[in-house]
Amino acid sequence: MTTTRDILIDTATELFLGRNFGAVGTTELCKSAGVNKGTLYHYFPSKSDLLAAAIERYATSFGQAFRDIADSDAAPEEKLRQLFDVPARANRDWKARHGFAQGCLVGNMSLELGAVDIPVREAIKHALTTWKAPVRDILHQLIETGSLARIDCGKGADVVIGLIQGGLLLAKAQNDPSHITLLAPGALSHLNSLNP
Repeated sequence: MTTTRDILIDTATELFLGRNFGAVGTTELCKSAGVNKGTLYHYFPSKSDLLAAAIERYATSFGQAFRDIADSDAAPEEKLRQLFDVPARANRDWKARHGFAQGCLVGNMSLELGAVDIPVREAIKHALTTWKAPVRDILHQLIETGSLARIDCGKGADVVIGLIQGGLLLAKAQNDPSHITLLAPGALSHLNSLNP
């Protein structure tokens, strides 16, 4: 059953992805969600707290997709490539509905608020941690098959997430989701460069 809290988070995610945090006011949030401001503040003390909850849900969704890939029977090299497909698919779907690439809620909000809003920065850090675990598992699998040199898999996961975020930035700037997967073929080369 969808709760009022869920509706607020879903509405905020749509609006923040569609524009940005600063451009979306609480009046618009409430109107779009079909609630009054008292209801909004009952669930979230501030708009930043609502954003943090939206980031958490968004990160959990992508993290589960990454986990499903890591746990699949695909070859590790294919799993690495499939990681890039997750946000590419989300951006293709978004563009089909709205006419433009969304980028990534985590990346977008990191650029907009990461340096100035502590609750949002903490939500972003948690999101990245959520994503790192399945990526790290895939890197361990690549090492076990000999496709990847012995590297620090934590740093390697940061590289993969950085490549994905770079592709998302290009996709948003060029309004072309195919830019997300553009960096996938070079991921192994970047990872092998971490070998001391």
